[in-house]
Amino acid sequence: MNHIEQREELKVQLKQLKDFMPLCPDYSLPKLMRETHIVLNRINHINEMGVDQLLKEVPIFLETKQSKSNFKTV
Repeated sequence: MNHIEQREELKVQLKQLKDFMPLCPDYSLPKLMRETHIVLNRINHINEMGVDQLLKEVPIFLETKQSKSNFKTV
């Protein structure tokens, strides 16, 4: 994945976050806004890059976590 592809994926993610904002409970709104801000900053950073940098590969690190609902407590 290069920076151009990452920017397009981030734009989709940003739209999803914005669409969810009216449905978000008040206590979770600061976390949602923080996440939106992080995505927006990354998009702006990519927009400032030159063509050479845009075509470079982006290292992707996926972190997989177990869902808490998978653990039974007895």
